[in-house]
Amino acid sequence: MVSGHGTIRLGGNLPTRHGEPRATGGAQALALILALTLPITPLLSLAPNLPQLFTHFGSAPHAGILVPLIVTMPSICIALLSPISGLIADKLGRRRMLLLASATFSIFAVLPFWLNSLTSVLASQFVVGAAEAFIMTCGNALLGDYFAPEPRKRWLGVQAIVGSVLATAILLTGGALGTLSWHAPFLTNILGVIVLVWLLLATWEPPSATRDGDDAPVASPHRFPWRSMLPVYALSLLTGVFYYFQIEMGVFFSKFGVHSPFELSVLTTIVSVGVIAGGWYVHRQHGRGTAFNVALIYLTYGVGYIGIARSPNFLVAMPFAVIAQVGNGLFIPTFVGWALATLDPAHRGRGMGLWMTSFFSAQFLAPTILTLVSQARGRGLLAAVALAGIASLALAAITVAKSSICAAAPAVPRIDRAPARRSRP
Repeated sequence: MVSGHGTIRLGGNLPTRHGEPRATGGAQALALILALTLPITPLLSLAPNLPQLFTHFGSAPHAGILVPLIVTMPSICIALLSPISGLIADKLGRRRMLLLASATFSIFAVLPFWLNSLTSVLASQFVVGAAEAFIMTCGNALLGDYFAPEPRKRWLGVQAIVGSVLATAILLTGGALGTLSWHAPFLTNILGVIVLVWLLLATWEPPSATRDGDDAPVASPHRFPWRSMLPVYALSLLTGVFYYFQIEMGVFFSKFGVHSPFELSVLTTIVSVGVIAGGWYVHRQHGRGTAFNVALIYLTYGVGYIGIARSPNFLVAMPFAVIAQVGNGLFIPTFVGWALATLDPAHRGRGMGLWMTSFFSAQFLAPTILTLVSQARGRGLLAAVALAGIASLALAAITVAKSSICAAAPAVPRIDRAPARRSRP
């Protein structure tokens, strides 16, 4: 509803650009949550099938570099293109660009099923990555547009739960389809069609701070909040490195003598229950500020990583792996919620685009850092994991002692500022 002072309260009823009230709830939230899971679909469905891709394209020039790009190309595009996608979405409409990106994803993510050349598959994956940059940026920005901070926080917790369950299903489905042919895993991306239809039916263009009722651009009265957002971006990048260390969870377990790909996939699936627990905690959480959650994330990483490194066997390591995964379940709701609450509505697209760049950059830094530390003085992988745990505990202590690290984040829910309106002559 709209208050007498023009403040838009994004809770139960959200006005459209033309003033008609529209109820926001589970249909809108779940549509956006499913859209935000699309970018993990190509990655997880293809990751188990990298050997088949090498078998098929192994004779191609520079196959050692190009074949892994089939899997990682979309993530690279998200890291590079998200800021641009956010700027475009702020100007042209976030829902409009989300629908266009989802349609593009639905076509090009499935297209390699019919392709045979490495070049054409890579080109298709580049387009998929560009679409994913818009999906991630616009989807998160629309969560901020549709929901006030407290319900938004709860839905971000649901996102962590749904994302973890779907990730497991996609990983298993991709592995099963990979037994048929290297083409088959691309069929998992048909999920994009379902998401596109849901978005068409359940969402609408929200009131925008950059457009008025006649679709004419309007200047925002606020500059981009660099001073408030730089701590968000810096901590998201730093914490994201610890988040992405867990990509190597299967390698961690292999150090305890587990080498069967099936057994490793089962173990990593079991410990991922920690992500669900973390998301559920945020969903049920009340009255805790961002600094508390950031410290809790570091604490779970510290206890989890040190416990894994010091375990005598994989059975002892598993509970500690679950604890570390709880931190990953807390990560997205905490940092996305912090970013959305800090950003003015006029800048949500651009701001979330920059956040995506920070977060996905950590994906490429994490394995490099882990490798360099493990090779330094011949320490080994588990020693590097222990050092990561010690660093995490130090960061938890610093966060608790100096909560001003998170001073840019609101300690309690606030009402988003009303979009600016252009005065008419």
